[in-house]
Amino acid sequence: MITLRVPTLQDEAAFLSAMQKNISLHHPWVKAPITSEEFHTYIKRSQQDNQKSLLVLKDNQISGVFNISEIMQGCFQNAFLGFYAVAGFENQGIMSAGLKLVLKYFFEELKLHRLEANIQPENKKSIQLVSKNKFRYEGFSPRYLKINDAWCWHEHWTITYEEYIQDFPETVKKDHIEIVACDPLWPKLARDEISNIRALLPRDLIIDIQHVGSTAIPNLSAKPIIDIQTAVPSLTIAKIVAVPLLQKLGYEFWAENPGAERLFFAKGMPPYGDKRTHHVHIFKPDSHHWKDKIAFRDYLRAHPDSAKEYEALKNKLASQHTYDREKYTDEKAIFVNEILKKIKQ
Repeated sequence: MITLRVPTLQDEAAFLSAMQKNISLHHPWVKAPITSEEFHTYIKRSQQDNQKSLLVLKDNQISGVFNISEIMQGCFQNAFLGFYAVAGFENQGIMSAGLKLVLKYFFEELKLHRLEANIQPENKKSIQLVSKNKFRYEGFSPRYLKINDAWCWHEHWTITYEEYIQDFPETVKKDHIEIVACDPLWPKLARDEISNIRALLPRDLIIDIQHVGSTAIPNLSAKPIIDIQTAVPSLTIAKIVAVPLLQKLGYEFWAENPGAERLFFAKGMPPYGDKRTHHVHIFKPDSHHWKDKIAFRDYLRAHPDSAKEYEALKNKLASQHTYDREKYTDEKAIFVNEILKKIKQ
């Protein structure tokens, strides 16, 4: 059983024994207390209002440590996270289970909004731990922290309350599937957003940009979400450049749903907004995704009977899978793939 609690003076012997085992495991990233004096200083510091230390225990044995530091209330509501496993308990999922408990404590009990972990790029295990638990990469700073008398580079990984609750049932329920009648304003909304994107992204990053999806097909009922796809010369460069810039337009980069050949952004998706209004898909121009979306759009524009058949299918699937976008998309894909096969014959 994995549990979480604050350390006490009674933990001294067990804590110091665990930290002695840890010296080689965590060098050079962690310098934990290894003497009685250092432990007492650690306990005293953890009792300050702006610091929290938490022990992860497996069957009452100290298995890991999380330190929350520089807790700020008021407008910022932010803190920094440090952590390390105890030798003998690493690579067992214990720290991941412990981090989930830490996040629950941080967001639900301390009621803070943002938690940041600063990790050296070479520390792959720590990066893997936070990335698996909804933290997102927010940037990189050279010479950020002085460790062992050397200024070290760090990656910034953060999680906000919105990321924490994004998979909660009440959040998922808000992000339901709704098919509405065709809105004649959709093409204008797409043109306006394309203009906003062109004004924001560097000119040499955009090869082409187009309105796709059901809102790009005249007289077709659809989810009221404007889909825009952008062709770029390099996804690697696009990720570095586009993520922070599109955030200025209200988009969230969906790191869990990119695939190897695309980047995906959503605007308004709960819990970041009330409902989705726009999607941006970024591909290379030779990607089959780029070509297929345009081909499918153009086919339905030219074949109103097929468009109506697609509309009927979407209405049916939306009623069957209102709260399950994955099933809705998977079953809709059967029709899409049949049309694409017909186009390529």
